[in-house]
Amino acid sequence: MTFTSIKVAGTEAVERLNELRDQFAQTGEYPFLIGPQDDLERMIESDESPRQSPEEIIRASQKIDVDEWVAERRAEMKEFGYSPYEDLGEWPGEIHEKGSLCLHKNAVNGNVLPEVYIGLAQVKTSWHLPAILNFGGWNDCPEPEVQCAFHRKWQADWGAEICSVGGGVIECTVNEPPQDQQSAMQLAWEQYWYCGDIVVQGCETISNLGATLLKSPYWFFWWD
Repeated sequence: MTFTSIKVAGTEAVERLNELRDQFAQTGEYPFLIGPQDDLERMIESDESPRQSPEEIIRASQKIDVDEWVAERRAEMKEFGYSPYEDLGEWPGEIHEKGSLCLHKNAVNGNVLPEVYIGLAQVKTSWHLPAILNFGGWNDCPEPEVQCAFHRKWQADWGAEICSVGGGVIECTVNEPPQDQQSAMQLAWEQYWYCGDIVVQGCETISNLGATLLKSPYWFFWWD
């Protein structure tokens, strides 16, 4: 495997994750929340499947221009007669609930799980994780190299770091989130093209997404 894991109580998961993140510079092992055992087992299966090496994926990601990728995605959808402006909606104002990490919780009722797993990967930076984990490439979930490209950009632009990967979910902590409506909406469009399910099966409109991103220290992505 390209990562190891430790089992922790769900009630202690976020605190333990943060402790391990603080130690990353010394240990060289980047921690990320995985979730329950079923999600760990699926991740192990994906890790063992044939693929490019993590190094090849990272090199491929560095050739991807995110703006060009988004433009190509928009053109593809336009060919199918779809207009994203149907999902724009009206700006709802600032949303004061800024979210939190959730992979240590039951997705249905929100209760904290008894036990969850934290992964440990030897990477230089968090945006390498999709390459190490071979995350992506099913349904509308972008390929691992595209995942790396987006998160490289977001780490540079917003101080966003992947902190959770599991069950078709990526979560990030964000050190420098957008502080105004214009920048939040610009980011919302980018995230919409990267992960449309967070709008279509989540917050319902791109404007709602922008409002959740405004001054928020957490991001959530999920692919069906």
